[in-house]
Amino acid sequence: MLLTLLLACAPEPRVEGIVVVSLDTLRADRLGAYGSARGLTPNLDRFAAESVVFETAYAQANETLYSHASLFTSRYPSELDRLDAMFQPPTDALTIASVFRMVGWQTAGFVAGGHLTSAFGLGAGFETYDDTAAWGSLRDTGAAALGWLGTRAKDRPFFLFVHGYDTHDRYIKPTPFGYLNADPAYAGTTAELAREPGAISLVFAGRASATPNLLGEHTVAHPRISALDLGARDPTTVPLTDADIAHVDGLYDGAVAWADASFGLLLAALEEQDLLDHVAVVVLSDHGEELGEHGAFNHRYRLDDATLHVPLMVRLPGGWNGGHRVRGMVELVDVAPTLWELGGLKGPTAIRGQSLVPALRGALRVERDAAFSEGALRLLSVRNAAGRLTAEGLAAENPYAGTVLSGAPVDGVSLTLEGHAGQEEPLRRALVARWESLDVPARSAR
Repeated sequence: MLLTLLLACAPEPRVEGIVVVSLDTLRADRLGAYGSARGLTPNLDRFAAESVVFETAYAQANETLYSHASLFTSRYPSELDRLDAMFQPPTDALTIASVFRMVGWQTAGFVAGGHLTSAFGLGAGFETYDDTAAWGSLRDTGAAALGWLGTRAKDRPFFLFVHGYDTHDRYIKPTPFGYLNADPAYAGTTAELAREPGAISLVFAGRASATPNLLGEHTVAHPRISALDLGARDPTTVPLTDADIAHVDGLYDGAVAWADASFGLLLAALEEQDLLDHVAVVVLSDHGEELGEHGAFNHRYRLDDATLHVPLMVRLPGGWNGGHRVRGMVELVDVAPTLWELGGLKGPTAIRGQSLVPALRGALRVERDAAFSEGALRLLSVRNAAGRLTAEGLAAENPYAGTVLSGAPVDGVSLTLEGHAGQEEPLRRALVARWESLDVPARSAR
């Protein structure tokens, strides 16, 4: 406690570089720093003790590509492009990296491929953008990033982005992590599904399907994906048991422990290079994961706290103000303006986020009334301190979305409420206001 007070009273340190670590698909509630008692994340928890921790940070999308595009630009995903398989931010969109590069910072990104490959346009602004670690771990990208750090110009500040798919499906990781919290001899339905990459995502509404196109067809033809009676549509599906769900939950825990170990190696290497006293390190996730709460193991079917509440921790040089915890909602769009201000820049004005530097300096809370998120399956959602309202079947570019959002009954065809009763109308107003404010670009037919 005394050390924390001394650090807080010490002069604010100069930021000579910024490292952002994105741990793909990591739920906030698995970290000890966010209340977990499972003991999975000793390295991340130690990092949290030296960081400013934002307790309620929300992602702007439930999928990797859209969420990172929003993170990089401080814009909502639909303001960049239509949320579909051809999504790509405009080539002239200002990003965290491009703004830093304009003023002479060195910029590099080391990502684990998948939906962050350069083909999707997320490499804009990076002098170096390495996406060769296909669906890889932070161990792969971190090693490459450390190599780059060793060759960079030491007299120029730098922005480094490092990403890994460590907690993404497939959850089973190398020994001893793979079955750390799950029985390797388990023979239930999810045992085999969990071994095959992507197969666990065929679980929906509490049943395992052998017909992957069924889910896709339903999401196109129906406004509410949660209403799909998978058993009636496909009698060959197999219902999951509580033991099936617990088995996958345990496998995910092993993946979290693997991610933590991978992060620990990266942090130790940064310490060995004597960087931790000079750079700011940010740890976050792009989205979380459903782990059977609604009968699925995925992140694209729903917008809720399981898929959107993510860790966000900022360690300032030397651990300055470490241990400070910030209440109040923040969004991942807040990261870009925060980093620009830490780097001494003002940044562009046409953004959605707000700088969190006042919180880094000691403010106890951030005053944001609601957090807005989107999903590719025509999902829109807004979260306030008391609950969440989600619209299914409405894409942001739908010109009639405002009318439906304003008049549709809650828990009717399109709108669902999670949280305290009595929040329906405040949340509805917030959702309509956020939709009306979207600067959705005109798009040509595809």
